[in-house]
Parts: sequence; C-alpha cells; structure tokens
Amino acid sequence: MPAPPGTVKGASPRAWFRVLLGVGGLALLGAIVRHIGVELLIQTLWPALPWVVALAAIELVRIACATMASVLAFGSLAQRIPLGPMFRAHLLGQSLSAFAPAPTVWSETIKATLVAPFVGAGPAAAVGFVNQAATLMSNGLFTLPCALAILALQGASPWFWACVIHTVVLFASGLAVQAGARAPGLGGWLIKRFPRFEERAKAFSEHSRGIGVGARGPTAMLFVSRCLQMAQYGIAAHAVGIHVGALRVVASEGVHLVAMAVGVLVPGGLGTTEGAFSLAADLLNTTAARATATALLMRCTQLVWVLIGSSVALFTREPATAATS
Repeated sequence: MPAPPGTVKGASPRAWFRVLLGVGGLALLGAIVRHIGVELLIQTLWPALPWVVALAAIELVRIACATMASVLAFGSLAQRIPLGPMFRAHLLGQSLSAFAPAPTVWSETIKATLVAPFVGAGPAAAVGFVNQAATLMSNGLFTLPCALAILALQGASPWFWACVIHTVVLFASGLAVQAGARAPGLGGWLIKRFPRFEERAKAFSEHSRGIGVGARGPTAMLFVSRCLQMAQYGIAAHAVGIHVGALRVVASEGVHLVAMAVGVLVPGGLGTTEGAFSLAADLLNTTAARATATALLMRCTQLVWVLIGSSVALFTREPATAATS
C-alpha cells in the first residue's frame, strides 16, 4: 500500500543495516590510513596514480569478458540483443555496483533490467542467476592456484587455509545457486506465489534448465576475467614500488578474493580490502604502507569507472524495444 500523502515512509531495517556497514567500513578505512600514516600513504600512492589509466583499460576488457559470459548464457536468445545495448548493460552493471553491498547481485540486477526488454524478464532473470553462479564458481576455482602460490611462499599459513575454504565454499555455492535455478520446484513456487507472472516464471525455468550444469562457458569467461584482475593487482603492486614475482602476484589475487568474500555485505568492501592487504604485507614481501597503497590504487580505478558508468547512464539511452515473455 502506498504511504498516505504528506507522510514519509521510514527506511527498512535492511537499509539501516547497510548504512551502518558502510559507515563501519569507512571508519575502518580511516583507522587503517591513520595507523599507517596519511603522509606516508600519499607519498606512496601519488607517483602510482598515472598507472590508473592502464588499470582502467584492463577493466574495460574485463567488462567485455562479462558481456561474453552473458552472450554464452543467453544462447540463441543473444541474437535478439544488439551488441551495443548488451555491452552498455554490462558496463553500467559492473561500474555502478562497485561500491554496493553484494556487488555481483546488484550488477546482475542492473544487467537483467536493461536487457529484459529484448528477451523478456524470465530469461534475463535466469541469466542473472547463471552469472551469479558462474561468478561464485570461477572465483572458487581461481582461488585454488592462489592457495598453492601461498603454500609455496609461506607454507600452510592462515592465508592458505582461508583460500582453501574459499575455494570449497564458493564453488559449492555456485553449483547450489545454479541447481536451485534449474529445479522444477522453483518455477512452481514462483507461479503459486506470483500467479500473474506465470508466463515469466515458466520462461525463467525453461531457460535455466537449458544451461548445462556448471555453466562452463560463462564460468570460463569469468575465470579469464579473474586472470585479468590478477594482472591488474600485479601492475598496481609494481606501481607502488613492490618488487613481486609471479607467485606473489597470484597470492595477491587470493588476498583480494578472500577479502571480497569477508566484506561482501560492506558497500564496496570499504576497509576490509585495505585491511586484508595491510595484514598480508609479509606475504607480499613489502611494507604495510605499500600493500595498502596497492588496494587504494585499485580503489581509484573503481572510482574512475563509477564516473564513466554514471556518465554513460546520464547521457546515453537504450533504444525502445518491445518486451517479450
């Protein structure tokens, strides 16, 4: 029921919880910066800022990988979506969700909303579920070589076991998400719960069951995206003055993935990513200032893409298209 005129609808407890997490993340980030030293971090980060151009360019390729993952997930329906609107949806989804809690969920929601007019809400939602599952599975798979790199560098350290747990939990979660989307019971429940969306629910179930278990195509493309992100962290580490070899570059991506999982509900992982890199300074064979500056340089890259995504959202429009079932 809409609120009566003249009244202000109060924020939900979930919204307040997100606000509190965001404030807590900012407070943690401020405490980390203060502990290491503002001047020292600025001296470390400032000369590295020109590298943001290269990091942002790699991010563009990662968006292209995510776009291809969706093309593979849509299968024959992908022909209904022009490449421009498809890429725009992924650019907006990936850039505008950078500072959201549970960013993958926000990203897939944005993408599904923008492509639904071309293929229908049911298949768009199904691909959103598949991409979520593929993200979990690709992250889990990629953490395995990260764990092995950490094992070679530090032995069976807490970081190693964190990566092992991350691998098992995320890969299993990805399979569970896809299995849930493919299960006939979900479509039946949606139809009973929302009778007016029966046609969309049937389209959702049909498309979900048409994608093979493991979503190999989308998962492979998102795995490639993680390889590119690992290259970004290697470049960022080099930019702030860390001399790292291949093993430590792989290990740095493991630190990022674990930090992302731990801080998944914190908007943008504020504070948790920087804190993880600060704690992983020994693993990266560097100082806490340079390790934290690596995470902050990647944060600057996110800010660049938020500005790009916001500009694209404001100054471009999708062509009008009739929705399908």
